[in-house]
Amino acid sequence: MSSFIAACIWAISANVIAVIPWAQPYRLHWNLARLLVLALPVVLYYIGRQHGVFWQLAALMVAVFQLRLMLRHMFNQAMEKWRAR
Repeated sequence: MSSFIAACIWAISANVIAVIPWAQPYRLHWNLARLLVLALPVVLYYIGRQHGVFWQLAALMVAVFQLRLMLRHMFNQAMEKWRAR
């Protein structure tokens, strides 16, 4: 499978997860988003290995743009836990 196909599958799944309503399955939405964040380094490594650093950085920018709310949420949770210590 081409790395760009893997990236397209990742992006489509991110958009499908974004459509899940937040009201009822709130925990499902965030858990699936966390799964996407965990899968992202594998996809980025695969892209960088096959096509080079430029395309890897381009895919990283797209992924950060798509997951900006999730990344902000995870960062705030980590900072709260760090401050509580």
